[in-house]
Amino acid sequence: MIVDKSQVKRILVITLSNVGDIILTTPVIRVLAKEFPGSRIDVMVGPSGKDIFDKDPRIFKLIIYDKHLPISDKRRLQLKLKRLKYDAVVDLRNTVLPLLIGPKYRTSPMQTFPKAVVHKKHRHLYRLYCLGIRSLNEDLYIHIPREDEEYVDALLKENGIAEPIVVINPGAKSHLKRWAIEGFVELADRLINECRANVVFIGLNEDKDVVSSIIKKMRGEAHNFVNKTNIRQLGSLLKRTKLLITNDSAPLHLGCAVGTRVLAIFGPTNPEKYGPMGEFDVVVNKKLFCSPCESAECKYDHECMKLISADEAYEAAKIMVQGYG
Repeated sequence: MIVDKSQVKRILVITLSNVGDIILTTPVIRVLAKEFPGSRIDVMVGPSGKDIFDKDPRIFKLIIYDKHLPISDKRRLQLKLKRLKYDAVVDLRNTVLPLLIGPKYRTSPMQTFPKAVVHKKHRHLYRLYCLGIRSLNEDLYIHIPREDEEYVDALLKENGIAEPIVVINPGAKSHLKRWAIEGFVELADRLINECRANVVFIGLNEDKDVVSSIIKKMRGEAHNFVNKTNIRQLGSLLKRTKLLITNDSAPLHLGCAVGTRVLAIFGPTNPEKYGPMGEFDVVVNKKLFCSPCESAECKYDHECMKLISADEAYEAAKIMVQGYG
């Protein structure tokens, strides 16, 4: 498709619902802002993505889409979007909405990908190829305003936390993606005792019991930041962090977006699709006959996670915190 860029003044990006998945789509917005300077970019996102975009200067309007809305409300939204007369719609959800609102240009709902294009970030960017935009190398990002940086400054000062900081995220949406509590206990204690790290645990409300259990079992003193930050403030915290240790979950992608070194623990999911991509990032996983199964159920007693030892996680983390010296 040949796109006359001078005629593209209004762009709608339909992005995803889960925080980690949304962050993986941010390179698309960055590329569009470069390719169409001066154009209005609106973003449609699920409620959990609001804090990712609502301070972003690249975005003109944020449209919060709740998939549980009544059909009548969805119809009103469709008509409203049609009246806005978008010149281009980039649909990362593969919905029928672009067909209903009739832009001049749109991404294909029947997109196929070359075998070499595996990682989700690259697949989102590849969708722009049909608009004549060929860029797979743009980075993830999140815009962090000054007030969020100042909040984290105060939070660290209040808790007496100085460098080196290691942030640990033991949670994940699926229990199958969570490494063992005992592994995190031993790993955190060794980082405190042997690397003199200040360890900070993060998570959402549903992770509070897991984090509390880990901290209670530890010999050393760690900090509990569960529910103490929004997504932008967490990004600000991770920017100051020597290392992020995480399961396959949203903080992994947020860490990548702010340039933090990431040690990712993978089990049933595929790091080639969802893993960190930084030069110094590390994935710890077990290459079993059944892994990655990418299944919501496990037939083999969660061995892909249980076989990951605290020793191998610590050895990788130690190098990432202290270097090879």
